[in-house]
Amino acid sequence: MTDHLRPALTLITGGSGYIGSVLTRRLLARGARVRVLDLQVFGDGLADLRDDRLEVVHGDMRDPDVFRACVRGADVVVHLAAVANDPSFDLDPALGRSVNYECLDHIMRLSKESGARRFVYASSASVYGVSDAPEVHEGHPLVPLTDYNRYKAMGEDLLFPLTGNDFETVAVRAATVCGLSPRQRLDLTVNLLTAQATHARSITVFGGDQYRPNVHIEDLVDVYQRLVLDPALGGLSGQPLNVGRQNLTVAEIARLVAARVRERLGAGVSVVTEDSDDKRSYRLTSTRLAQTLGIVPSRDVAQASDEVAAAIIDGRLKDPLDDPRYYNVRWMSRMGVDLDG
Repeated sequence: MTDHLRPALTLITGGSGYIGSVLTRRLLARGARVRVLDLQVFGDGLADLRDDRLEVVHGDMRDPDVFRACVRGADVVVHLAAVANDPSFDLDPALGRSVNYECLDHIMRLSKESGARRFVYASSASVYGVSDAPEVHEGHPLVPLTDYNRYKAMGEDLLFPLTGNDFETVAVRAATVCGLSPRQRLDLTVNLLTAQATHARSITVFGGDQYRPNVHIEDLVDVYQRLVLDPALGGLSGQPLNVGRQNLTVAEIARLVAARVRERLGAGVSVVTEDSDDKRSYRLTSTRLAQTLGIVPSRDVAQASDEVAAAIIDGRLKDPLDDPRYYNVRWMSRMGVDLDG
């Protein structure tokens, strides 16, 4: 096959991670070529994957020379890599800033300079912070409450001015993700409560009244896949994009998970509520997603909980409450949060 007939190349930073390992497999199944740049601090969700169209680079995107080499020849860049969630960020704020913000300038700029035609940035719906609005759309004011949220928003501010006819950009503001992945996380709300219910028969809820938008990982990857493979973004270029499915309070999620697991196991599941300082609460609307890409997420929290519970029960997810690999903060603490080596 000659070069000009080869499938387009997508560079995915963090492609070995929770979302990236699902997206990488999906793109390969669609015939795309994928290059992954990942330090794999949290493990390798691609370890068992063998495909001639996949190249995995073990490297640090914070090094401009490393990123420049990796982005060469890429048609689309999907930037997923980050120190994920507030507790992980708070464990080492300097590290979080270096990974989630300080390197973004060269990552975005070098992507454009290299000739990539599109940049897809994993922002976060948590940039909205707190809102009583019944539906939070992309034009809603951003009220980031933590450095993690703040740097996600600041990343959008770096990206969108680069938008042009030859460089499309979009920022994905995803809800809290749930469901199964080859690089599983159990420190996300639905996944965590399911692990507690299935393994310990008891759920601990912190607060409970806070609204959390949720999205199944397969629905989120549906969106990323379209953003990579669609010929053009049209009016979506230079814009943020909400991706969510269900807005539920944490207490509602706990009750739903407890009922699903109780039915599966035929055993009681208790729910304990404790105070929380986490005030984030907002209800996401994904109308723009439906209008621009024609995608309406269809998988719900119950489905994600069922999948995680089944994986715990049949042994695919072993030691779900104690194995630090499933929990970013625990793993970073164990590793000494040293990503400089």
